[in-house]
Amino acid sequence: MVSLSILLLAPACALLPQRQVRVRNAQLSMGWGDPPVWSDAVVKSNDEAGDGLRAIALEVSPETLEAHRIGGQYVQLTLGEEKPGFYAIASPPVVGPTEGKAFEFLIKENEGNAYLTSLAAGAAVKCSEVSGGGYAVGKAFNGEDGAVDSEYDGFACMNQLFVAGGSGIAPIRSTIESGVALDLPKPATLYYGVQDASVMAYADKFDLWRSEFNVDVKPCHSKAASGGAFSGYVQACMEADGIAVPRNTGACVCGPKDMFVAVKELLTKAGVFESRVLSNF
Repeated sequence: MVSLSILLLAPACALLPQRQVRVRNAQLSMGWGDPPVWSDAVVKSNDEAGDGLRAIALEVSPETLEAHRIGGQYVQLTLGEEKPGFYAIASPPVVGPTEGKAFEFLIKENEGNAYLTSLAAGAAVKCSEVSGGGYAVGKAFNGEDGAVDSEYDGFACMNQLFVAGGSGIAPIRSTIESGVALDLPKPATLYYGVQDASVMAYADKFDLWRSEFNVDVKPCHSKAASGGAFSGYVQACMEADGIAVPRNTGACVCGPKDMFVAVKELLTKAGVFESRVLSNF
């Protein structure tokens, strides 16, 4: 699944050309507006992130880096002739100097993206402009400048949830590491569902998310639970935990459609405002 619900130092690369290019036969507007504008990017690294998962980092232009303003945004990637793919940015938005920074992606391997997942460090890639509104946590959860919209009856979100399935952890990671949960009075909770530990990316970041970003992690394994993970789907784990103070709850969700639908139904039936169950597309 290309989920907008969906990872780059080898030898240092020279500064990328600022030239923006249109890629012939690879323009993909999907009826959403003008065809994308492409710029040059370079693969910095391509590593295994789990069975069938690649963690790919791309060096992109400073302008492209700076356009990533919120977790959940995405780009299109291509080599030039094949149909571009949509990939959620897994790294957090860059704050401060862009030197040495890169876009990171978590990509599930399939026949359609082998052109990308097989690339070695130093390979050239075409990257579109950053797109999408991402997870508008500030406005949906707490309102502009802290003024909660009347549709939420004055309830700000004190209970923040992240829900990810498979490679859908990519935009969730970006959002967590952007620091959206830092000011909460209690830790946010990430429910992260995969089949088993072999396909669970970012397990090495769980302690960091707890200690540095105020997010507790609850791994869920639908086939073979291990290491203290919940045995079952994320929605079953959430139901078992219960939704604390639904009127004060908001969730960022990314994963397969069936999972998203089940999670949204669970949350809204519990009393969470539907407009506070956020997707990144």
